[in-house]
Amino acid sequence: MSGWEQTHRRYRLVYAVAQDVARRGQDAIDAWQHEIDAEYGGTDAFLLDVRRRWDLAMAARIEDGRRLADVEAEVGRANAGLRAVLSQFAEHPALAGRGRTPAVSIA
Repeated sequence: MSGWEQTHRRYRLVYAVAQDVARRGQDAIDAWQHEIDAEYGGTDAFLLDVRRRWDLAMAARIEDGRRLADVEAEVGRANAGLRAVLSQFAEHPALAGRGRTPAVSIA
């Protein structure tokens, strides 16, 4: 298994789970737990990867003079699934205290 293959597997898994969580809420993760455990070794590492992807999307869009709220809204529209996971699991020990949680009310 190459690193490239792992990267693609994780990308597909993160966005599939995120889309399901956005549709069904926190309980959706139970249906994916086996795949999450097999790929990440547990929910903590999975959630940290979701957070990393969100942070990278934010960093890619931050420019001088842009308000953080505007950037967050743009990233939230483009990554609604990631936002849903981070919002649903904000109190999970892996994410608690790791900075801002994306606002749920972003249109």
